[in-house]
Amino acid sequence: MDLGLKDKVVIVTGAASGIGKAITEAYAAEGAKLALADINLTGLTKLQKALKGTEVYVEQVDITDAKACKKFVNNVAKKFGKIDILVNNAGTAKMGDMETFPEATFRAHAELMMYAPVRLTNLCIPHFKKNGWGSVVNTASVFGKQPGGLISYDSIKAADIMITKDYSNYCAPFNVNVNAVCPGPVDTPLWHAKGQLGDQLAGATGMAKADAIDWFAKANIPMGRYAKPEEIASAVLFLSSEPAHYITGVAINVDGGMVKSFI
Repeated sequence: MDLGLKDKVVIVTGAASGIGKAITEAYAAEGAKLALADINLTGLTKLQKALKGTEVYVEQVDITDAKACKKFVNNVAKKFGKIDILVNNAGTAKMGDMETFPEATFRAHAELMMYAPVRLTNLCIPHFKKNGWGSVVNTASVFGKQPGGLISYDSIKAADIMITKDYSNYCAPFNVNVNAVCPGPVDTPLWHAKGQLGDQLAGATGMAKADAIDWFAKANIPMGRYAKPEEIASAVLFLSSEPAHYITGVAINVDGGMVKSFI
């Protein structure tokens, strides 16, 4: 199937590692032109060098900063002359007791995973209107549909799903579709890096980190394993493709059968 992504200009946030890196590589394989944002400039530069033969613009961006977002989008439009696709992917998560979870952390997570996608979508809409075509894909989560014990992450991802649906209605008259992918647990640094969810889960269960990660998968995911980042990327590419353009307002689970709700 021809996805119609060749020469599309694609913005990906949180592109330097994990799901964002896999999404970037998948678009590159389809011949898209890429604009990548992350706070990890070293990771971005390394990825840019690896994507030989692909037009890639990278910028170190703190997307919680409204001025930085505006500057980035303007730079992308100036570089490529247009913007076709926005992938709001940047995110993080932290376990914690709900009674004592720091309000400052909750607010920081909301700035990163809720306000920033809204901000970037609004900045890209004028470019989509100019094109007469556009696509937005938000990385939400199955934990926006059922609780996963992460108070900030769960609630913000639930908000992201509703934001996706609201924007799908708003953008449809402009020939812009807006969808979300809802991964379950994915084999990325969010689980394996020092201090991240694997270490947090190990502390909560008293298990060794590797054992805790394996236990969680087998206890909660019917397929018994975490998703590969490339499996999430495939869903993102399809939703932003020409053949899928009539699909809008959906939040599709990519979770190995983890969620059984009708929503």
